[in-house]
Amino acid sequence: RRFGMRPAVLVVSALLRGTSAWVVGVRAAPQSPRLAVHAISAAEGAAPNAMPADYEEAETRGFELYQAGQYERAIRMFELAQALPGAGVDYVREKSSGMIGSATAPPNPRGMKLSRYATQQQKLIAQYNIACCCAGMGDTTRALDMVRTYLGQVVEPLDAVNEMIVDDDLMPIRDKLRALREEYQGKQKGGGVFGPLNKLNESIRAAADSVGVEWK
Repeated sequence: RRFGMRPAVLVVSALLRGTSAWVVGVRAAPQSPRLAVHAISAAEGAAPNAMPADYEEAETRGFELYQAGQYERAIRMFELAQALPGAGVDYVREKSSGMIGSATAPPNPRGMKLSRYATQQQKLIAQYNIACCCAGMGDTTRALDMVRTYLGQVVEPLDAVNEMIVDDDLMPIRDKLRALREEYQGKQKGGGVFGPLNKLNESIRAAADSVGVEWK
């Protein structure tokens, strides 16, 4: 298990709210939270202090710093990873600086440039890893804040917090996680995130009935 932290090549165990594995709009499938542990070496030939080129490189360095006990630096690397090119792909229109077919502006019929970005899922992974770093350095308040931020972005927070409770890297906040689980269990019994929506529907239905309109 890679000290409980989430590498970008694996899917986050909890479902993303309103997102697919990489694209906003469809929900992703849950995966196992237990990961095999292994040492991660720096990219061969890469300068140790050079700026990471993309999300994966920054994530790898973050893991190395975590394993070395340099939690603050690991946190900064995971924060940086979220702003670097990742698995997301987009095309943006380029502005040409010359006439089509001229020496200064080779023909570009489509006028589009490939752009990469860290996906919402990768950002969630980085946030989880930051929570692990905070727990490792004993900053339990910040770790719990990061956990709450993470849980606020997943569809099944109760499932996610159950996985966190058995994550050894979050052991310093395990008691707080159990309390958090009880909090989510209470919300689930009260209708969960759909409770307010159901109440709104009931109000609209009652109003429709009062004026003789059928509400479906």
